[in-house]
This record gives sequence, structure tokens and C-alpha cells, in this order.
Amino acid sequence: MTKRMFRRTMTAAFALAIASPSMAATVTGSSNGLSYTASNSIVGTTGTGTQVAVPPGNPIYWATDAKYSGVVSLIMNRGAAGSFICSGALMADRMSILTAGHCVSDGAGTANPISTTAYFYNGTDPDLVTFQSPLATAISVSEYFVNADYTGQVIDQNDIAVLRLSQAAPLFAQGYGLYTNDLTGTDFNVTGYGARSSTGGNVGDDLGVGRRRQGDNTYDFRLGDSTINGALDFLSDGAQTDYTYLSDFDNGRRANDGSCILTGLVGVESYKFCNLGRGATEVSIAGGDSGGPSFVDGKISSVNSFGLTFGTETGDVDEELNSTFGEFNGFVPTSIHASWISSVLAVPEPSTWAMMLTGFGLTGMALRRGRRRTRVTFA
Repeated sequence: MTKRMFRRTMTAAFALAIASPSMAATVTGSSNGLSYTASNSIVGTTGTGTQVAVPPGNPIYWATDAKYSGVVSLIMNRGAAGSFICSGALMADRMSILTAGHCVSDGAGTANPISTTAYFYNGTDPDLVTFQSPLATAISVSEYFVNADYTGQVIDQNDIAVLRLSQAAPLFAQGYGLYTNDLTGTDFNVTGYGARSSTGGNVGDDLGVGRRRQGDNTYDFRLGDSTINGALDFLSDGAQTDYTYLSDFDNGRRANDGSCILTGLVGVESYKFCNLGRGATEVSIAGGDSGGPSFVDGKISSVNSFGLTFGTETGDVDEELNSTFGEFNGFVPTSIHASWISSVLAVPEPSTWAMMLTGFGLTGMALRRGRRRTRVTFA
């Protein structure tokens, strides 16, 4: 199949703003006659929010199990620019949070937020807004480590950061290891504190952020996959993107199978990227889920990075970037960053280890514009 000109709607959002619009940075580019614009500015197949038939949302998306206790809500204070929410996950050292680089940086070397607070929650209320609740354990961030190769571009396989906590995480919080195998075609579970949906496949009403949700999807392909043979390189805009993984948001209809349609349009003569999704548990990440973890075999396989749509010609049900069916999610794999992550993890003091071991023992006894535009958004 020859390449076709197809409309790309590409926008980007930095993290969903709590108090004010997010900080924005825009990049433009073109390739093979295609132009795009990118700007740094868990919804399920049924409703995940409170305004649905079974408040507070369909229970299949609740993330109240103990295995999600190490998934945190992160609030970044940027002063006059407002406060922003992202998601993150506790690492095995119990002093570090893994998140997206864009949550705390416009690129390596830029200023960090004035302050960042991580909120841990161990309860079972699916409607709890963690960062507003006295039931949450709040711990401030004392140090930031942003991958030195992160450019600040929307699509960048180095969009990853580690935040050092000012004290060890609460004993109830689970710390996670890293999954380091290839991800193509692998099913995963993703979680975060971002926007929820009032109807299937669409954020719908602004239901707000801060409630932990989870769901399933599949890593369809990475941008550097040999089968694609560089056909999507125009998305890189100077950043490293070969190991950026994409998943589409399926609704069980071939007409909205984004990965299948997109790869066909760029000349991939293969059906290896065609599937109709995970059924009712299929989800898409949305604003505020940035930095949240995806899990394979209980280990962190990737970090939520961005949302992407190419418009209705590749299966999106509309022309907006709004976490609807047919859109894509982008993920930064932990496999290529395992050594760097390990190098910046904290080494707890002996007294901390003793306390942790005691806690574990007790626990044992008793979670463009131009002719053709592309829009991308940070999750």
C-alpha cells in the first residue's frame, strides 16, 4: 500500500491544571508533505466517573486494591503558573517516585517546580480525591532527577524522571520493581489520577481529577519497530523516539482500530498491529495520568507520557484530542532506562531499613496547523 495523505490532529497538554491553564510550549515540523504541531499544554469503554449509573463509576475501573497503594498523586506547585497534577509510582527503595519528565521539567536543565508533594492512599473509597483528603499521607519531594537526554519535546523516549522523597514512604505503600522485556504486543494494566469519563470512550463532562483509576490495554508497537521502517519518524521532531510505545483505544470495531489503520496508511503490509482491544476493561489515559505506571507481571513496564490523534481517517471517532476511541496513548518503557533509574535511587539509612523490615514482618502477619495537522497531548 502506498502512503496516503491523511489528516493528523496533533495537540499536547502538560498535566491537567488544577488552578490555572498549564504551561505551554509549541513545536512544529513537517515530513513528506505532512505538517504537524505539538504543544505541551482512565477513561474506559464505560463511565469511570461519578455521574454514571453506578456511582462512583463502573467498579471494574476502581484502583482500590492494595497492589495500587504505591501509585501516588503528585501535585506540583509552579507559583504564578498554578498547581498541576500528575501521577507516579513508588520504587523499591521506598524513597523514590518514578514519573514523567514533563511533569517537573521542560527539558533537562530547566527549573523544577517550586515544590512537589506526593500523596499516598491506602483506603478503599474509589471516590476519594487523594490530594484533598486528610486520609492521605503527604510527603514532600526533596530532590529531582530528570533524564539528561529528555529534550522537552512532546514525544520523547526519555520523558522520565525520578523524584526523591524527603522521608521514606508509609509502610502500607507497595514499592515496585521494573519490567525490562520487550513490550510489543504485550498486555498491560495502567493506573493514574487523571480525568475520568462520564460515558464510554470519551472524557465527556469535566469530572475532575485526583481519583485513582485503572484498566487494561496492549502495547501495539514502538515507533522504531522494523516493520514500520521509519514511516513515523516525522513525529520525533529531533527527540529520540524509537523506543516510544503506542497503544490505541479500541471499542471492538474495526473502523476504530487506530493502530491497524495507521500502519496501513503509512505502507505497512502486515496485520500484526491489528486487534479489537481488551473488551470492557480497555482504557485510555487522560489529562493528569501523566507519569503514572503501567504494569506487566506486577512490575512497572512504562510511564504514561502523551496522547495522540491523527483524526477520523485513522479511526478517531471525532477530530478532537479528548481520549476517545481510535486515539493513541504514548508510553516511555522502563527497559531502556533501568540502569539510569537504579543509579539515582536512594540507599536508605540502616535505621530506615530496620523500620522497613519490621513493617514488612507485621504486614506478613496481618497498587498545523497546515494542510495536515497532528495534535498530541501529554497525558
